[in-house]
Amino acid sequence: MKKIMAGKKGSFIIFLTLAFSAVLIMVYAVIRASGQQAIGSTAQNFGRLWGRSILAEYDRTLKDRYGLFGFYGNEFLVEEKLDFYAGYTFDEKKYITYDLSECCLDGKALTENKNFNNQIKEVTASGLNPVPLKKEPETGGQQTPRCINSQRIIQSLPSRGRRGGPGVSGLLALIREGKPLSAVLSETVQNIYAFRFFRHRFSGEELGDTFFNCELEYIISGKTDDRKAAESVEKDLIVLRNGMNLIYLYSCDEKRAAVAAAAEAVTPGPAAVVTQALIMETWAFLEAKNDIKILCNKKPVRFMKYDENWAVSLENVLSLLFSEENTEGSGEERTGYIKPKKMEGMGYGDYLRILFGIVPEETRTLRMMDIIQINMKYLYCGGFLLEDYYTGLDFTLRVNGRKYEFHENY
Repeated sequence: MKKIMAGKKGSFIIFLTLAFSAVLIMVYAVIRASGQQAIGSTAQNFGRLWGRSILAEYDRTLKDRYGLFGFYGNEFLVEEKLDFYAGYTFDEKKYITYDLSECCLDGKALTENKNFNNQIKEVTASGLNPVPLKKEPETGGQQTPRCINSQRIIQSLPSRGRRGGPGVSGLLALIREGKPLSAVLSETVQNIYAFRFFRHRFSGEELGDTFFNCELEYIISGKTDDRKAAESVEKDLIVLRNGMNLIYLYSCDEKRAAVAAAAEAVTPGPAAVVTQALIMETWAFLEAKNDIKILCNKKPVRFMKYDENWAVSLENVLSLLFSEENTEGSGEERTGYIKPKKMEGMGYGDYLRILFGIVPEETRTLRMMDIIQINMKYLYCGGFLLEDYYTGLDFTLRVNGRKYEFHENY
């Protein structure tokens, strides 16, 4: 009987031992799981903090002048910083092992079209205005026209010297079809940003010193020379105004009849049709040249003219085409401009908005980046390259064998 009781007692002790061991294993597992969960939560929180710390190293000058967030670096430098943050946080904790995986900056460059345009949307929506950058002028007086001839600098620009300009002929074709200007062009985010942060040849001094006088003209023309950029834009404006003046001339019964009569008087018969076209084209062109003189004198020119907005007379055209003296008219016309009866409409900056709006979007985006890089290089840091600045980062971190991914962006 005693042997039976002893056997039962021994079995019970073994059972209790096994049960207690199982409980200990369960408790250990719970404690370990809780510890891993706590470590994982710590890793996630610190990982986000490290990523945001790098974002916080944005270039203050770039932000103040152009409203753009971007931190300087490359994948190697970012990995070094993340490794430093991780070591500072985890090195003295024996229960944590970590390994920083490779950082990736692909698609995060500020020069990526999407990243740049997303930022300028934020800037225009916020109403942020630029803080001018100052630089002591080398010589007194008005800033002289500047140019960039170095191919090394041109090829380092985001646009890489991309060619192309506004599609004036396409715009005129749409207007001839009867579409109003407001239906063809609209106030875009890029348009708002560009005319707030860049200057043109007749802008004031509110933007402070800039490398080019003709920044908006550069964006439209792509010419890295103030004079050439201004001349290129004037040529585009002449084409635009010439087309609009022709549309008006052919729509005005009185002027069309006067031209037909003059053509018949000069070249009677079938040749009058050719002469009429020549007179109309010359008249529109002379009016366009006069329009540009008015705009360059900071006066307005109506986009779609009425009779009271017309300046050049038919007599001036006929004198130019058929007079032996071959003069454009009075001294006032040669040295200044002819005043129409009524001056109204859009100024030089408004016409630049039209040309800006018909430059291909990708081209004008890249040239806006060019201007930013040129000014930052000229006024801030000689080695500045916009492509060295990033708007976010992706990286992974392994802590105690578990992988954590982070995606941080401005």
